[in-house]
Amino acid sequence: MIESIIRSNKQELHRHFQFGWMGNPELANTIAMSELTVPHLIVLNSTTNHHHIPDDDPVLMTPEAVSLFLDQIHKQTAPAYGGNNWIVHIYRGFFETRTTLINMWRGNPVLTTLVFGLPLGFLSLICYSICCADILDADEDEEITETHEKKD
Repeated sequence: MIESIIRSNKQELHRHFQFGWMGNPELANTIAMSELTVPHLIVLNSTTNHHHIPDDDPVLMTPEAVSLFLDQIHKQTAPAYGGNNWIVHIYRGFFETRTTLINMWRGNPVLTTLVFGLPLGFLSLICYSICCADILDADEDEEITETHEKKD
């Protein structure tokens, strides 16, 4: 469907858009910082690192809806997501960390548990020994024996 839209409006669209296809959704998920369904439509502005995602389900979109969506992007009335500011960088780091941990867990949950469980176990033992040291032992070492004499 997208190919037919490109062919019918080539003169109008080719000046503003370059069209491509991704075989693997991981790159699109990284750009959008969310899990996109397959197939999906995403428009990337490579100069500002903004991306546009249609509100409608891409599978159910008609050619007229896709043309309207591309026209909104060209007129800059469509909502833009992403960018290059520090909030997006922080969220992108959070998303990459979360995605990596989820993929590690799906691949090998036992190894993931060992990789994170053992260091956390040792850290908890260290914190317990620092914070919950027996205070009563210190009093026994410092006992002073005084002799009690009766005064007349």
